[in-house]
Amino acid sequence: MTTRRRLLRAPNRALIGRAAAVLSLALAILFLWTLSSVYEQRKLMHRHQAERELQTIGRLQAQAVGDWRASRLADASALTDDSLFAQAVARWRLGPDTDGSSAAFVQERLRILQERARYSVVSFVAADGTGADSSKPLPAEERRALAEAIERAAPTVVEPRRAPYFAFPFLSLMAPIFDGARPLGAVWLVVDVRTSLYPLLSPWPTASETAQSVLVQAQGDNAVLLTPMRNQDRLESAPVVSALVAANPVVQAVAGARGLFYGRDEHGAPVIAVINAIVQSPWMLVSTIEVEEAFGGAAQRELLVLSLPVSVALLVAGLLLGGWQWRARRRESALKDKLAQNMQWLESAQKAALVGYYVYERAGDAFTLSPMAGELFGLPAETPVARVQWLAQVHPEDRPQVLAALDDALRARKALRVQYRVIDGRNERWLDMWGEHDAPSVNARMTGTVQDITERQLAEAKLGRYRAALEALVRQDPMTGVANRRALTEALASEWQRAARSNDPLSVLMIDVDHFKAFNDRYGHLAGDDCLRKVAKALTRTATRATDLVARYGGEEFAVLLPGTGRAEALAIADKLRLAVRKLALVHAASGVASVVTISVGVATLQVRSDGRGHPGTQVGAERECEELLHRADQALYAAKEAGRDAVVAYAEPLSESAEAGSAEGPTPSLPPPRST
Repeated sequence: MTTRRRLLRAPNRALIGRAAAVLSLALAILFLWTLSSVYEQRKLMHRHQAERELQTIGRLQAQAVGDWRASRLADASALTDDSLFAQAVARWRLGPDTDGSSAAFVQERLRILQERARYSVVSFVAADGTGADSSKPLPAEERRALAEAIERAAPTVVEPRRAPYFAFPFLSLMAPIFDGARPLGAVWLVVDVRTSLYPLLSPWPTASETAQSVLVQAQGDNAVLLTPMRNQDRLESAPVVSALVAANPVVQAVAGARGLFYGRDEHGAPVIAVINAIVQSPWMLVSTIEVEEAFGGAAQRELLVLSLPVSVALLVAGLLLGGWQWRARRRESALKDKLAQNMQWLESAQKAALVGYYVYERAGDAFTLSPMAGELFGLPAETPVARVQWLAQVHPEDRPQVLAALDDALRARKALRVQYRVIDGRNERWLDMWGEHDAPSVNARMTGTVQDITERQLAEAKLGRYRAALEALVRQDPMTGVANRRALTEALASEWQRAARSNDPLSVLMIDVDHFKAFNDRYGHLAGDDCLRKVAKALTRTATRATDLVARYGGEEFAVLLPGTGRAEALAIADKLRLAVRKLALVHAASGVASVVTISVGVATLQVRSDGRGHPGTQVGAERECEELLHRADQALYAAKEAGRDAVVAYAEPLSESAEAGSAEGPTPSLPPPRST
């Protein structure tokens, strides 16, 4: 019985052993297949992570370069569009600039621009290329750019290069300056790209031996490098990469490739590259890193980590699984720490430039903000924020246009660019918000940046106030403080148009200080200037209506513009002005009229008529009538002097459109005799 049982047990044991061996082999194969799958998945995850990091870095650097170039062009355009600056250049270059004020204004404006924007050179160059350092002729590229800028009436750019003219690689801009349609020359702006452009490309969020970003521009079928390659101290010239190297990302950029790209660098090493076009420029940014550095280290680490559990699993499967999971958690923690370090670098760069980034999820209708973006918006960072919560931070006056811009960008799937104010306690801050869609899917995200531009807005507002102040000074007589002849001419044209629409009369008074030359000869020019100031003040105090304008016409002559005033009322006002000057009691012993300073006044009135269509006639006709009105007032003034001075004389017949039209057809009619009052 015992023997039989043993015989029966032996096949069972063998069968069980074979089954156990097969099961162990199956479990081992399954385990190895699982580990292999995990390895491939994690290797693919690291690959995608490296690609996303490179795309993010390339996009941020491309935006920074684009903003830098746009800022330089904005400086040049501001000079071209500045009419006051052009007028000052015209007076400086063409005259008259007797006191040198125009030249000083031009030099001061250029100095401020050079210091504010840190230009290496800001210099005026005449249209023929002269005006720069006479010992160094203007480079040929800049001469061509000067001619192009004058022809296009817009700033032109000479791309970065190294030339004997300067000891550093530089970028040039030519901002053309015009006196009306006549070109005066251009302002030559020179930027040292080592200190302004290169730093935008040099930093990398992680330590790398092969990562680099270069600016590229097409030159025929070749690619020209505008910035030095990695491990180059400087750009000796404009290196050219032959188009024969088809796999080079630089060549692919010139050929039209954009986005993620795998190729080979100048040394033949496999690289992963991201190609971004710089907005509104011929530049392309190529960011690369060798494949071995991007993927090799992670693959080796994964293989090492997974091989150890495999060897241990052959002994103790349970221990292997636990150890592998523990190591996986540690590895994830290390990756998170590394990512945190990278994000810390990005946050530092964003804080320096007051720039943050955001992600807008269309499905959840919510924003996720970076720490800097959260600080700019005044909202929690790195947690979803509802759109209505974000919109509540926008200034109430700007909410409609901001909401419309966002909805339009989402509906049309186009880029978002909007500037608006946010509420920061009792203060307001200006933000510039930019965004793009990640992918063409319906539920794609919008990612973008937000930048604090408060200082820029304040500077622009200050510049506007400065420009307005300059405009006022241009239209003011510096000695008397009343309007000058230019302001009178502009006001007369404007009031003529208004009078033509309403069929109201318009009067002009021409005033001359009697025997003023004798006053200067007896009392001196300083006393004469003081006399003119007091006369101007008396005229201003007497012509008190809001529409009345007192102007110094020239020398001792003044003019008073009286809108909506007929002939009789103008005569009454003129006599009040005459009496007001007499009441000053300014002693004038050399006068042949009285013992005090007196004035003579000529009065002319224009009765404007419309052309029957609700608006005045041609511009030419308006200019003729304004000139004729001033001429008649001057004739009446002459008659007042002939009548003995200290008098008011009106031109006998008011001027009208019909009279002007008649004078336009033939010779100017003889003037009717003036009458004295």
